[in-house]
Amino acid sequence: MSDPRIPLTVIGGYLGAGKTTLINRILTGDHGRRIAVIVNDFGDISIDEALLAPADGGIRALANGCVCCTAVDGLATALDELAGLDPPPEHLVIEVSGVGDPWGVAQWGRTPRYELDGVVVVVDPLSIRTWIADRYVGDTVRGQIAAADVVLLSHADDAADACADIVGWLSDLTPAPVIVGTDVSFALLLGRDGTGATTGGGHVAHAASTFTPAPTTRQRLQEWLESAPPEVVRAKGFVETEEGSLVGQRFGHRAEVVRATGRVDPVMSVVCLGAEMTSTAEQWCALLDAP
Repeated sequence: MSDPRIPLTVIGGYLGAGKTTLINRILTGDHGRRIAVIVNDFGDISIDEALLAPADGGIRALANGCVCCTAVDGLATALDELAGLDPPPEHLVIEVSGVGDPWGVAQWGRTPRYELDGVVVVVDPLSIRTWIADRYVGDTVRGQIAAADVVLLSHADDAADACADIVGWLSDLTPAPVIVGTDVSFALLLGRDGTGATTGGGHVAHAASTFTPAPTTRQRLQEWLESAPPEVVRAKGFVETEEGSLVGQRFGHRAEVVRATGRVDPVMSVVCLGAEMTSTAEQWCALLDAP
């Protein structure tokens, strides 16, 4: 059996949007997972000294099992080094520079050792209209937002009125769901790779459900993912088909199906916005549930 692919999440957003705050939360969070993060600059990352373990070359290890590194010798080299760790990380997060192209970086999730989990773009509601209108960086910022699977609005506590005003405006720039606040749960942000999602964590209310999908076809799985109701932010899991085990994933508005590496037990995890699963979401899950 081949090694399982490492899910890769890209976090983008223009300068000052709040990416570093989100990265810090991932690195120091109590998520129980070996997460690797590639950042632009160690100096921007504030990590409690108690969490730091001895450095291994360009990789900074944390006592909670996470690792942090910079792609000083190129992103390809960093990806190879991380995949070669023993044990390898269970998830990789790449922070894209403020003027970078998150969708371009996300294509590294199509390489053999990795799989694309999603593109998260952080937006500052207080400055986004100014940046979009800027003659020099407007197209760059617009492209970042258009590439997102999910958009997170930062400064939710300090700019509640601005966040409320900006949600509808952003819907003209991207089909991605816009979530007010970056303090989202790790289940929503990074998923659980078919092992089940749990509620709790973060200030953005969400609900999660895990079930065993019945054997199906690739086409039916793809159609099911594409028909998700608006409140479903994430669905990911393993399904048995005539082709063998497949991985089905929906994150934000993007749905795709790929072949699983090896045989795995069928399980599907779904995460919705809101404190409880809606009846619409439950009915949607039942369409793929075991009889």
